[in-house]
Amino acid sequence: MPRNRRARPVLGIADHAPRAQIEGVLRDDVERRIPLPYEPPRPDGVTRRRWFALGDPQTSFDRLLGVLAANDLVAEHGQLRRDVGLLSIGDHFDFGPSGGPEIGHEGHLFLRWLAEHPPDQVVILAGNHDLARVQELACETEDSFAAARALGTEIRARGEGVEVIGLRETFARRHPNVPTPEIAARDYSGFSEAQRTLVQELLMSGRMRLGFAGVREGAPVLFTHAGVCAGDLEKLGLPLTADVVTIARALDEWLDARVARVAPRWRESFLEALDLAPLHVMGTTRREGGGLLYHRPSSPMRKGADLRWELDAHAPRRFDPRTLPLGLHQVCGHSGHKKCRTELDAWVTPRARERALGGRRTLRTDGTLVEYDLGVQAAREGEATLWLIDGEIDAVPVESYELLAFDGAVEAPVGARSV
Repeated sequence: MPRNRRARPVLGIADHAPRAQIEGVLRDDVERRIPLPYEPPRPDGVTRRRWFALGDPQTSFDRLLGVLAANDLVAEHGQLRRDVGLLSIGDHFDFGPSGGPEIGHEGHLFLRWLAEHPPDQVVILAGNHDLARVQELACETEDSFAAARALGTEIRARGEGVEVIGLRETFARRHPNVPTPEIAARDYSGFSEAQRTLVQELLMSGRMRLGFAGVREGAPVLFTHAGVCAGDLEKLGLPLTADVVTIARALDEWLDARVARVAPRWRESFLEALDLAPLHVMGTTRREGGGLLYHRPSSPMRKGADLRWELDAHAPRRFDPRTLPLGLHQVCGHSGHKKCRTELDAWVTPRARERALGGRRTLRTDGTLVEYDLGVQAAREGEATLWLIDGEIDAVPVESYELLAFDGAVEAPVGARSV
């Protein structure tokens, strides 16, 4: 597939403008370009002295720019500073309790802004909310999805009961490609056809990827949206001791091969879903998706666990942290502290239990014992370490939102991990 063939448009913002003015003018500038076809920028070859990973960017465009500006990452002309590299961990769409088209547009603006930076400056990972645009929602129009969203919202408001069962049957009959009413009413409620087109363009140009091999404090680290477990490596045909470069390359080769199958149809404007099974499985009628970009760390021993659904062999929605490959260091998003505090149960440290929202966190295991704690804790030799950076950006103060600093990309394969 072609990658990064044409130069990007220049962002037109006056130098030395105040931050609030920069954000406002930048938003207007991106708004004007949204209707235009995406033109993949070329690498610029600049060495980045500072690299940061951004947790799930599910909030408004202005708030996201505020977070980056608060960390001194945005230049006066409205792009990232030339010495700054940024990795977005995925999930650029949908936030808030009700969502809707306006909410979806915020993610569209930010994703477009990210993608207009050089590919050697900004790395864009795919999340389940991103790929849903070309999977579960691949054949929806804005009119068909608006009808699904309205019915899904009605079902959600009514709660349970015989009448709701009938409405769910009606939903499945009218909207067979949308897995559940909840997906239409809440999870992916910000969908638009323009978002789908942008995601298709990013996938076909190689700008959106599944994995990235980076370095943090001199050690190789794998970046993905939701973490790689032993079962994922098995599906990729890799050993448990595969290094981060090998895993990242295998993830992207899997994605590229599957995108290549549908790209000719997409270029002709046909509606066709991207199939990444069995690694990542899209939802179908009455059934949510599961796998690589959906699963969250969870204790199978916690009260109320539904293991048939959570650990489903075809499309798992959860993973036992003890299945993380030992010796592998990972950074992922997807799971905020509020969810982890509940689902990791007895593995949550007392101080982690005291916090309600936000923050970077560390999940570690030696294959038997598991610990979930606040902060970026040091990796222990031979253990699996997962640093979680979904800081629930829409729910915490901009000034307190934490990015994760790292050293940049791995330049060469590092060999097998020591376990």
